[in-house]
This record gives sequence, structure tokens and C-alpha cells, in this order.
Amino acid sequence: MRRRTLLGGAAATGLGLTGVGLSAAPAQASPIGSGWTEINPGYSVHQPPGATRHTYDSSTGEHHFWVYDSDPSTFPGQDSGPRSELRFKNDYTSGQAQFECDMTVKSSAHRVCVFQVFGAATQATAFMALAMNNNSLAYYGKTDQVIYRPIYDTTLRLNVVHDTTARAVHVFVNREFQVSYADHGAGTHYFKCGLYGRDGMSARSDCYVRNVHLYRK
Repeated sequence: MRRRTLLGGAAATGLGLTGVGLSAAPAQASPIGSGWTEINPGYSVHQPPGATRHTYDSSTGEHHFWVYDSDPSTFPGQDSGPRSELRFKNDYTSGQAQFECDMTVKSSAHRVCVFQVFGAATQATAFMALAMNNNSLAYYGKTDQVIYRPIYDTTLRLNVVHDTTARAVHVFVNREFQVSYADHGAGTHYFKCGLYGRDGMSARSDCYVRNVHLYRK
């Protein structure tokens, strides 16, 4: 049976969730909870060497990411997979940070990370969410730790809140709380979204992201 939280009910205290609705995802900035300040830290694009795997439509604000399993590693010698990602420059070591976007994952995508919180004490990341071919979003691609389904060919409003004091990551889809996870210890954290291919990834994966907002408190 799927567990709605891995940290217990007290883990979400301090989010200021009173009055948060469960309606369809709005297009405008709408963070989960209260007391947030929106930030605009900018980003860099990570792609395979010598390849274009990302486009941005300024008229719609939509990022299109795609990646092939035959693409070389974006960072040879540092990881095992090709990337088409945005690396947000929202580096933080304390407080709370929140990521928000509307995301569409195409049905061809399998074993690709679509969002991560980078930085931890015991490993490279505090949190990773992978698109899996059972039409789910899964924690580090673990089939017994499904965050949400179905995900393919539909637009989801994704909100991820990282509380460095509680050492917890809280995940919301379409403004509904899904699950909380312990992060992996202190570090310099930042957000990444797009596609990061893992072992066994599909031949081609596509993902579309828009209405991106980042918040701090």
C-alpha cells in the first residue's frame, strides 16, 4: 500500500497550509502555504556536449526538453546519463525553498528524472522524481514508492517544498499533498527540472514545462 507520508503528520507543520484548496491547478503563481517570497535567480541549461536538446518559446513561456538514450553524458566522468535540464541558481543552505511549475511528460519517457533537489550530506541529491513506464512519478525511480499517477500526456501542477530545518521534502501534485520524504542531510541545495536520463531509460524522452516559479522563506 502506498504511504502518503514517510515522515509522519508533524513533518508538514510550519507550511502554513490553512485554506489551501484542492481545485485544478491555476496558471498564475500560487505557492503552497503562506509567507513565501517569489525569487528570480536565473538558470543555466545543461545539455549533452555539442547537442541542442532544449528550446524555449518566449510567446508561451514553455520549455521543451528532449533527450535520447544514445546521447553522451552531459558531464563525462561525473554521472552516467545525458541531460536536458535547467539548473536554477537558487543556491541555499537554510530556510525553506519551493519550486512550482506546470509539467507535461510524454508517454515515451521512462527512467528519466524530471525534477530534483540537489545537495545533501550523504549523497548528491536531497530528492529526485523519475518518470516511469508504469505511468507514474516515482521517488528515485523506486516502483514501490510512487509519488503520483497517472502522469503521461497530461499537465500536472507540481509543487515541491524543501524545509532544511525539518530536513524534509514535501511533494504536491495539482495542489494536493502527496508525500513527504526525509532529505539526505545538510548541503548547498538548488533545484533542477527537465530530463536526466538514468540506466534503462527509453530511446527518446520528452517533457514540457511552463509557469515556473521559485519561492523562499
